[in-house]
Amino acid sequence: MKRVYLLIALIPALLVLTGLAGCGGSDPSRTEYTIATGSKSGVYFPIGEALAVILKKTFPNVTLKVLETGGSVENLQLLRDGKVDMALVQNDIAFYAAEGEAMFNGQKISNISGIATLFPEVVQIIVRKETGIKTLADMAGHKIAVGNKDSGTFYNAQQLLTIAKVWEQIDQQYINAGEAMKEMQEGRIDGFIFTSGMPNPSIVELARKVEVNLVPVDPDLVQKLVNTYSFYYPSTIEANQYPGQTEEISAVEINAILLSGTTLSENDQYLMTKYLFGQPNELGESHPRLSKMTKNSLRRQMPVQLGKGAYKAHSEVP
Repeated sequence: MKRVYLLIALIPALLVLTGLAGCGGSDPSRTEYTIATGSKSGVYFPIGEALAVILKKTFPNVTLKVLETGGSVENLQLLRDGKVDMALVQNDIAFYAAEGEAMFNGQKISNISGIATLFPEVVQIIVRKETGIKTLADMAGHKIAVGNKDSGTFYNAQQLLTIAKVWEQIDQQYINAGEAMKEMQEGRIDGFIFTSGMPNPSIVELARKVEVNLVPVDPDLVQKLVNTYSFYYPSTIEANQYPGQTEEISAVEINAILLSGTTLSENDQYLMTKYLFGQPNELGESHPRLSKMTKNSLRRQMPVQLGKGAYKAHSEVP
């Protein structure tokens, strides 16, 4: 797996200067834009709604249409095909798209650019408490939902459990998180893996109906995963994120990022970035998932090149 990201600092100076000259105009060129998100039961959709509200406050005549989708993979395909202007995507899935790997094997997507890094998403391992599963090794022989094949969660689950040497030992169920929660509530599966922001409202609701455990990822295993794949970071799930979860546990995370396609002009990208993320410390007022964003976090490394309009906007953030 390649471990090279395109860093903002390495954008050639001439390219940057040329790009900045192209950003002009104080108003968006259109009155409607689209953003691909995820399911309404997840985190991406309400984030999209929050961004739409922020944009509307600045430009009352502009509407950001929030589309419910199947998530990162579909969102990248929509960007590629010019069917949406922006999309929320897991950074690891964007990496696969940019490199033509995994679910994008032989189908490299090059007509996308970065706008901002938004917030971490944690690989969460949820099991029924009655199973007695407390470690990854304990999952052997159990029926575990690992996401639809070619979903972001599927690859996260496969990579993590392979390094833990338990991937081949579990009874893999290829269903999405929504279905997995229903199956787990009915006792038809023992657990599921889901990559999502914390806390996930659907998991909170599930934990109120079924006693669950969150399975930690041993710190040594976390480090092996981080060393192997460039898009993972060490993470911690703080205590009391879910009913019955009273202790802090070790985990791994990836990042949710905002990308744009070729339908968004350079100046429009500049304006979107400037007015959606120009006050990162105040974004938490629109959605708690955005409350920890800072100037530096917006500029975290991306697996795709930052757009020229976005680069100019980030350079202006105080």
